[in-house]
Amino acid sequence: MYLTQEPMHQPIEPVGPQRIRSVRRRNSDWTMKEHEVIVSHWPDIETIEKCLPHRSRRAIRAFAGKCNLTTSRHVWTAAEDMKLRKLAAAGESRRAIASEMGMSLNQIAGRMAYAGISLARKPPKPSTNLLVNAVRQRAFELHMTLSDLDRSLGSRKIFQQASGSQRVAHTHIERAVKALGGRLVVEWCDE
Repeated sequence: MYLTQEPMHQPIEPVGPQRIRSVRRRNSDWTMKEHEVIVSHWPDIETIEKCLPHRSRRAIRAFAGKCNLTTSRHVWTAAEDMKLRKLAAAGESRRAIASEMGMSLNQIAGRMAYAGISLARKPPKPSTNLLVNAVRQRAFELHMTLSDLDRSLGSRKIFQQASGSQRVAHTHIERAVKALGGRLVVEWCDE
C-alpha cells in the first residue's frame, strides 16, 4: 500500500491576523544609492526620510556628518569674544547677551563655558533694614555670596531672604558683623 504525500515545501497558511512590521535593515552599512540620495537631497531631511524609510533621522544626520554635508558651525572671532567679555563683565544676563549678539542662548552659554567667562556678580538688592543692607554689601565687597555668609554663621537663609519688611534678629546681625571683620557701635547724636 502506497501513501501519497504532499510536497514538503508548500506555504504554510497563517492562522490569525497578520501584524505588519516595519522594515529594518540588519546591516548598517550605507550603500552608494543611499549616499547619492543623501548628497542630492541634502539638507531636506524630510525628502531623504521618504526616500530612505528604513533610516532614522539621527542616522541620516550622522551619515551626512561623515560626508561633510552638515551645516557649518559658527566660528567665533576675536571681536565677538571681546564683546562677549564686555557684556558679561557689565553683568548682562545670558539671554540679553544672546539677543545683543544675534545668537542662540546655547551658543552664548557654550562659549562662556569654553572660554571660562563668567557673569559679573551684581550687588545685592537693598532691603528696608539699613543694618542688613550694610552686612550684605560688605559680604559682596569681600566676594562672599549670601549663601556662604549664612553657612558661615550656621544659619539657614537669613541674609539670603532678608528683603522688604522681613525682620532679622539683632543676634544674627551682630554675629554677621563680627564674622565680616567689623564691629557694631551705637552712636548718640546730641543736637
